Amino acid sequence: MTLSRSASYALLQCSGWGLLYALLSLMIYNRPVFVATELLYGAVLVGSTGLGSHLLRSVYRRKLQQAGVVRQATSLLIGSILVAAVATCLLLMVFFLLSLTQYSFPVPAAQRWFVIKHIFSGNFLNMLLAMSLWSALYFAITKVRQLRQTTALLQATQLDALLNQLQPHFLFNALNNIRALILEDPEKAREMLSVLADMLRYNLDPRAGVKVPLAQELEVVQHYLALCSIQFEQRLRYQQQIPEACLALAVPRLLLQLCVENAIKHGISQLPAGGGIAISARITDNQLCLTVSNDGQLQPGTTGTGVGLANIRQRLGLLYQGRASLQLTQQQHQVLTEICLPMESLDESTAG
Repeated sequence: MTLSRSASYALLQCSGWGLLYALLSLMIYNRPVFVATELLYGAVLVGSTGLGSHLLRSVYRRKLQQAGVVRQATSLLIGSILVAAVATCLLLMVFFLLSLTQYSFPVPAAQRWFVIKHIFSGNFLNMLLAMSLWSALYFAITKVRQLRQTTALLQATQLDALLNQLQPHFLFNALNNIRALILEDPEKAREMLSVLADMLRYNLDPRAGVKVPLAQELEVVQHYLALCSIQFEQRLRYQQQIPEACLALAVPRLLLQLCVENAIKHGISQLPAGGGIAISARITDNQLCLTVSNDGQLQPGTTGTGVGLANIRQRLGLLYQGRASLQLTQQQHQVLTEICLPMESLDESTAG
């Protein structure tokens, strides 16, 4: 169960200031002369400081969220001084109010100024130190969170750009193939237009995430191959071997379509007799490994830096931060494209 940000903040606040009060209470209890009212003084001091830190956070979020770093740091420092001073003044008020009752010793008029200076100086410095530490931690956590949000936004923007880069290329190829089919087989052309419409709906859906279940990606690959079969007819063969356990796992959207497109462009289309494409999947060491194999030869010096494979590498880098890999190898008369991804369900990938 994951706590919300507000719940996490409340838990940290209560834990931090509660720990400080526990340490202060332990020091009071271990003094040579234990006075129970000092526990109340400690609660007033720490409680008011904790409340002040919460108010300082509210001011920071409302007024300083978009300010410069220097202004933010300066404001937190000044706020820490004010909170420590107010908390110490509240302690003094409670102390002198109790001195008027039977629960505390009275303070002679001649010693009041000495008592004020003694209580204020020590407790003010202690609370200022505590608030400075709180401010430093809060400032650091805020900056780390902002950096993560900025990075996530940048990644999402880059991924959108990479996805949009693919759609025109695929669309033009499909339309050219369907145009060539219209005169030969109008019924088949209408069927392929329907398939193309389904693919465009999938590719252009603004609600679709950057990851989809493998089963959904395989369905789109089958649509894509159906469109390609207009051009290649019997020269294009396809098979897949996907274990049931892999179908619900998350993969980047259009990942397999790009691999198949690359296999057709650089493999099948170069063979006069055509060839076959096979997709398989397996789970190894908590990774989902996908293999796209096609008949053909890996050209000497090929490193997989074409537009399609370069796009895949960029997306894998953005999505998985070095935890995914792509390899091209030659195995007899076939080219193997193997992609290994962290094994995750769609819910986990969205949360992450």
